[in-house]
Amino acid sequence: MLERYYITPDNTYKVAGNNRILYTPVVVVKTGDHAHLYIAGRTARNSAGALEGKGDMRAQIRKVCENIRISLESVGATLADVTRTTTYVTDMKAYFEASDERLKFFSVPLPTSTTVVVAGLAMPEMLVEIEAEAIIEPERLRLPNL
Repeated sequence: MLERYYITPDNTYKVAGNNRILYTPVVVVKTGDHAHLYIAGRTARNSAGALEGKGDMRAQIRKVCENIRISLESVGATLADVTRTTTYVTDMKAYFEASDERLKFFSVPLPTSTTVVVAGLAMPEMLVEIEAEAIIEPERLRLPNL
């Protein structure tokens, strides 16, 4: 049986447009023997919505990875469970100069990864956004009161 859960962790920034949430930060798809976790693109915004690390790729990568960790932990997973990331950057040179910051969060074996250069992100000051996917055993899954 397939079950889907749409989760907005309490300690993450919730994007609102016209007083409504525009997306779900974490989607869990549970099957009999595993749970797939889909983490929406995380940026360097803190829980109050302020962008951290303006103009600093390394600081933004750090905050993005912290936000991914928060999202994963909200459902019982860790960064070690991540199997795939997609990274969107506005400056590839700056990203490669600071990309070792990711290794403070993701350890070997590293998840698969795709990096895409984009003309811009949701705010002009944003330099990086990362989506993540993870898989865990269903007994580890923690679902908030839905």
